[in-house]
Amino acid sequence: MSNYSNYATKICKEFKEIQKEFVEDYELDSYEEWYYDEETTLLTFKNLEKSTELNFKYIPIGSYSRSSKTWSWAWDNRDNLHENKLQTLVVRKFGETENYSELTNGYFEADEFIGWELTAITYDLIDAIGAYRIVNDDNLEIYFLIIEEIDNDFVEDFKTENKTKTAKRIDCEKHGKSRGAFICQHLNKIDKVGFEESFETEIGMDLYVDDDISAWCSKCEEVRLRDNGWNDENMEIANIKIVCEACYFEIKEINKK
Repeated sequence: MSNYSNYATKICKEFKEIQKEFVEDYELDSYEEWYYDEETTLLTFKNLEKSTELNFKYIPIGSYSRSSKTWSWAWDNRDNLHENKLQTLVVRKFGETENYSELTNGYFEADEFIGWELTAITYDLIDAIGAYRIVNDDNLEIYFLIIEEIDNDFVEDFKTENKTKTAKRIDCEKHGKSRGAFICQHLNKIDKVGFEESFETEIGMDLYVDDDISAWCSKCEEVRLRDNGWNDENMEIANIKIVCEACYFEIKEINKK
């Protein structure tokens, strides 16, 4: 048995008990209806008989096609509109470190067990309280990592905040729709020119509505410090441009090497 198989078997065994407890604690089997919203990353369960509702914040993990027998990671799916899908890139990074191709390929042929296997591994790497799977009309199994319960009194505020964030997404030719980030004109994917951030960042991190990820090169930082902050003159030198979040972190990684 390969190192990956040993690891996956161990993680799946542990996750099976965790998931069973999660389903029982929230009595998920008692809810007749469910639906999810890509715009707000909210998964809602409804018990029609009791007129009760249960809401969770989730991260999309990926999907398994029963028709083509293939798995697609959320982070590699250009058509996936979720604001927080890039958080699962931590799984790919782990796969690169451990040389587990199952965790680094965005799309590949797989069997029917792959969905829960990769969900268990994602749960092991990202803080969460459980997971959920839905099957849509196209025979597509979609897997979600459940991050936290959202109190019903705050659901509308949660929706409004996340819709505002989603409205700020940009369309990247390489990565599809995702959150935008701001960089100076000197930062690129080829040259190491230093990387100064307005605050420490990690890919897919939660941000307040008014927060933006931004960075600039070392020379721009020298000018900024000389001038005791940003002004019209040094902002013209920086010539800030917008890139998608995935591109931003690719540039950050280049400068960290």
